[in-house]
Amino acid sequence: MAAPLGRRRHPLAVAAATCAFQRWHRAAGIHTCYNLSVTSPRDPLEAEQPSRRPSAQTEIPPIFILGVVLMVVVVGGLLLRSALAAPGAVAASVRPSAAPGRTATQATPTADPTPYLNLKGYVWPLLGATVTLPFGPSDWGEFIVDGKHFHDGVDMATRCGDNVMAAHDGVVLAASRKYDDYMGWTSSLAPYYALLDTKHWWDSLPIVIVIDDGDGYRSIYAHESQATVTPGQHVKAGQVIGHEGATGNASGCHVHFGLFSPTEKATFQLDPTIVEKDLMPTAEIARINPLLVLPFHCEIEEMRTLRPEEGAPCPVLATPSPTPKATPTLSD
Repeated sequence: MAAPLGRRRHPLAVAAATCAFQRWHRAAGIHTCYNLSVTSPRDPLEAEQPSRRPSAQTEIPPIFILGVVLMVVVVGGLLLRSALAAPGAVAASVRPSAAPGRTATQATPTADPTPYLNLKGYVWPLLGATVTLPFGPSDWGEFIVDGKHFHDGVDMATRCGDNVMAAHDGVVLAASRKYDDYMGWTSSLAPYYALLDTKHWWDSLPIVIVIDDGDGYRSIYAHESQATVTPGQHVKAGQVIGHEGATGNASGCHVHFGLFSPTEKATFQLDPTIVEKDLMPTAEIARINPLLVLPFHCEIEEMRTLRPEEGAPCPVLATPSPTPKATPTLSD
C-alpha cells in the first residue's frame, strides 16, 4: 500500500538563497529575513520568527506572493510524483470486486450459488453434444444438497475420441490426473493424497482439465482420454484441449463439464460415505449450472426449462431427453 500523502518531507534539489525575500519595516526600520528554501533544521518546530509583527498598513510586495506560490507548486509536484511512483499506488486505487455480478454485502446462499447470467463468451466443449446427465438433484450425483444427492456439472457426449474444446478463453491450471488442487475443495487434501500413494490409485483417476476462464470462474472438463494442453498454456474459446474419453469412474465416453467461482462462499457437501472411504474433504465450492451460460440449443430440453424466453420460439421436441443408463459422474 502506498504511504499516505503528507507523511514525507521532500528537500529541493538546489537550495534557494539563504534569504529568498527581504522586507524592511518602513516604520521601525527593523530588517526581517524570511528563509523560504526547504531545509532540514535540527528541530522542525524551531522556525525563524520576525522580531516584530508588521503593521496592518505595510504593503506586501507582489514578488513575495509570487515566490510563495512557486514554492507551493514545486513542493506539491514533488509530493505527487512520489505518491505515484510508490509501489502499489495504482493497484491500491483500483480493486476488483469479489466476483462478477456480486457486491461485497450481497447475501450468499447456503447451498445453491447465485447463477451469474452476465457471463459471456462461452461455447460448447463438444460439438453437437447430447446432455446425458443434467446439473441438479440426481441419484447419480456424489454430492448432497438440501438432503438430496446432487450432480455438480453437466455430462455431455458425442463419440469416443472426439475433440474437447475450451469453453472460454483462459489459462490452463491442470491437465492430468493431478487436478484436485484446483477443484475448490474446502479442506486439506493431504489424507486423500496419502491414501492414493499408499494404494497406488493415481491411475484410476480421470484425466481432468481445469482452466481459469479469466472472468472469475474456472471451467472443468473431466474423463478425457487424453489432454493436449499443459498447465500455464493460454487457450482460446473453441480451441482443442483434449479428446473425449471414459477415464476414471465412467461407463462410457463423455465430458463432465463444471463451472465455479473460487470466491463463492456456498458449498456442496460430499457424500459422507465417499469422505469416509477415500478420506476426501467434506465439501467443495458450489458450482453453477453450465446450461445457464452456454449458447442456447432448442434440442436440449433442460435449456428450454431454464431459459423459457429463448425456448419459446423453438419447435416441439419429438422426444424428451434420454434417461441416463450408467454412472457418468466425476469421481475422485
